[in-house]
Order: sequence, then C-alpha cells, then structure tokens
Amino acid sequence: MLALTMNGTYGAKGHWADKIAFFGLFIAVLLIACFIVLWKSAIVLSEPIELDCAGLSVCIPTGAGWKNEKQWKYQQNAFTLDSFFTPGSGSVTTIVSCRYLLAATKAAPDKLFEERVSTVGGSKIAKTGQIEIGRQGFSFAKDSQNGSILTLDWAHIKSSPSGSQGSKTLFDTFFGIAQLPNNRRLDIEVYQTTGDTNLAEGIFKSVVESLKFTDNRLLETGSKIVAEIKGKGLDSFLVPAGNKQEEGQESFFLIKDARGHTIGFTMEVLGSHSAEILQTGGTLEPTPETRLNILVGSFYYIRGRYEQATFFQSDNRFDEFVWRSETSSPADRSGAEIISGKDGIITVKEFGRRVEEKIYQINPAAIPDVLSEFTFSQMLDSDRKEIFVDIIGADGKITPALVSRIEAPRPFTPTAPEEQNSGGSGAEVTREEAACVFRVELMDGRGFSEQVYLDDQRRISRILLQQESTYTLERTSTENILREFPEQGGYILQRKDKILEQNQLQESSE
Repeated sequence: MLALTMNGTYGAKGHWADKIAFFGLFIAVLLIACFIVLWKSAIVLSEPIELDCAGLSVCIPTGAGWKNEKQWKYQQNAFTLDSFFTPGSGSVTTIVSCRYLLAATKAAPDKLFEERVSTVGGSKIAKTGQIEIGRQGFSFAKDSQNGSILTLDWAHIKSSPSGSQGSKTLFDTFFGIAQLPNNRRLDIEVYQTTGDTNLAEGIFKSVVESLKFTDNRLLETGSKIVAEIKGKGLDSFLVPAGNKQEEGQESFFLIKDARGHTIGFTMEVLGSHSAEILQTGGTLEPTPETRLNILVGSFYYIRGRYEQATFFQSDNRFDEFVWRSETSSPADRSGAEIISGKDGIITVKEFGRRVEEKIYQINPAAIPDVLSEFTFSQMLDSDRKEIFVDIIGADGKITPALVSRIEAPRPFTPTAPEEQNSGGSGAEVTREEAACVFRVELMDGRGFSEQVYLDDQRRISRILLQQESTYTLERTSTENILREFPEQGGYILQRKDKILEQNQLQESSE
C-alpha cells in the first residue's frame, strides 16, 4: 500500500515536471521563432556607397533575402543604385531604387509625383511631405519646411483597387525627390507588394536618413571655366598662338592600337563665318539673334569597324547649337541630332530602328565634346589645376569628367619617321617634350581615361586613350592621312574645304 502510494506520488510529480519542461521548450521555440522573424524583417543597411562625381553617399538594404551589387551604375545620363528583396518564393516583393540624374529638367514635385502615379497605374497619392536632409533626428514632416540647405519632397503612393486598371494588387510606393545644385536631382523610391505600409515607410526612412551630401566644388570650378570660355567667345580660340594671320583650326590624328599598328584616324576642322544660318522643321527658330557662326566638322574612322561623321553649328558662346551625327558599323547604322537653346535645355533625337526624343536641362559646367579641348587652354589661363565638367557626346550622352593638370610634362616620340614630315603644314609630331599634360577621367563607371599632351601653341599633340585596350592618337598631316587611307580621300577633302570655304567667305566680306 505504501509502495503504491509512493509510486503514485512520484508519478504525479513526474507528470507535472514533463508539462513544465514542455511548456519551457514551447516558450523557447516561440522566442527563437520570433527572433528569426525579427531578424529576417529587420532593416540592415550596407556601408555608405559613394558616388564619386556627385559628392554623395547612401546606404541600401542588404543581408538575408536582399540582392544588390553595392555600386552605382551609369545608365541614360543617370546613375542608379538598386536593391531587391526576394523571399523564399523567389519573387521580388520589395525594390529600393536610388537615381542620380545628371541633367534633370526643372519640374515641381507635385508634377513629378503625378507622373509617377501615372507610371505605376491603379494608384493614388495617399500622403505627401518634406524631409530636411542632414538634420539630426529628422523624421517625416507633415508640412513644408523652409530654410533647409537640402530638402527631399516625398509622396506615399498607394494601390487603388478602383483605379483605371482595376488593380487588386496591394502595393505601397514611397517616392522622394531632392533637387540638387547644378541641375542634378536625386530620386529615392521604395516599392513593396506585401501591403505592409509601415515596413515600406521604415525602409524608405532608413535609406533617406543614411544619405550624405556635399556640394561638388570642382563642378563649380568647372562652371567658371566654361563661363570664361563663353565670355571670350569660341572664335578667340580659333586663332593659334603666335599666328594672327591664320584663322580656323584643323587637326588630324592617326589612331594606333597597343601594338603600334595604325588602325584609323580622326579629323576635325573648326572655323567661323558671319552668315546667319536659319534652322527650320522643329529646330532653332529663325530669328535675327540666331547666328550660328561657329562650324565644326569631325570624322572618326576605324577601318572596317566604325565610322562617325558629325557637323556642329553654334553661336560664339555655344548657348545655342545644332549638332548632327551619323554612325555606322558593319552591324548597325544610326544617327542623332542635338538642339540647344539659350535656356540650357537640349533636345536629343536618336535615329535608329525607331526615333526617340529626350529632353535634358544641362548645367553651367556642360560643354560639347567637339569643344572640350578649349578647357585645357582656359585652365592654363585661369591657373586651375583640377575641375569637373559634363562632356556632351554627339549621341546626347552626358559624361562627368575630372580634368587634372599634370605638373611634370612627359616626353613622347612618334613611332613612324615619316610622320615627322608634314610638308610644312605645321601639324607634325616633333621629338620634344610636351609643354603640358592633362588627364581626363570619365566618371561613368567604365574606368576610361585620356592623357592629353599639348605643345607650346596649346594644340593637342598626342592623346593616350585607356579604354578596353590602350590606343594612341598622334598628330599628323592631311597628306599622311590620305596616304594611309586613300579610300577616304574624297570625303576628307570635301569636309575640310566646306569649313575653310566659310572662313574665306567671311574674310572676303571683311
């Protein structure tokens, strides 16, 4: 009896101990599960990712489920930085996107928000506000805040089942816009399809709070250099130093590959005339003030691989210009037209398989590629060692470039003896040190650069191109080009005579 009682007592105690142990295990499992959920849903940001040419950095979500390359990418005159969240199902549920626009047109935030609503479709603006960038402990503001150095306008765009598309997909978009100096703009967007508004807002707030911005002083310096070139007028650069009788400028270069083999050439002829050029058909309107007196013809040729011909017409300050180009290769043929007005707005039309038109608001440091060599001479006059400029390409591509003067001139030697004799044209490459050297770094993420050598007349004597491979451009004469590339002889002489003829017309009128 006693044994039975004792067994019963110990059995009851063991039963309760099992219950307590099970309950404790349940709590532990629950806590671990909660920890895992919180860990997966926590917003973990990357280290600051800098955009060198912009003076800004930002952090984006990273870690479990997030996919990104943690670097800015150049695309269509903008830099982008994206991060995607992909849960176990494999579908993307959240997108974080940052875009730094190099030549954003000026538009009110409300208009940009409405455009975004139209793009997303089936949505509506639920809320708007402003954030002061750089303010300690800032948060979403209900009302406009004035007096901040940099302000980000934001809108909460929410799915609307009653929208025009009858969308039933739940999503939240937090879209922020920060207008930056020099016609730059930064867009930050968080798009999420889970319907968790608080999570989307939290991610957006965390990314915005990580933003750091410092105004680019070198870009301001570049703006001053370009303004000084405009102030002098382009025609002042067309008179070579020490030769006031010669007006106009022509440059011919042989292109050589890394092994020293001649593979192509470039030709550029600059001149001016006083005749008024009237443009019609959607280009510059014919007005008495429209005097596109600067002419630049260029030709870039790689035998059997690539050809590009351009014709540039500009006023003396290149505030207004028309720039047409044709590009061909064995696989494709395309063209482009760039129209610039006094308001700093350029319209780019691309002609290929389909016609595309884009509009950009360039900044004061922008300069067309065919005129970019004048920045070297002006940097020497202004004693500037380093600047940022935006180089506009013939296809409308805008590339930030860091231009630096190298103090120690470096010697160069032509590889072909016959190139030292240009028949008295004054365009030969001589065996001497360059008077000065400049380095141009293209800041579009490709790592391309140029090293430009100037002679004592500030003409480009040689260029080292570092691209996918290394190329050398060596100044030469028309005769050498015609001898190396007889198949292009007629075109070369025709383009050259067309520009020089305009100069003769002006000289005779004077």
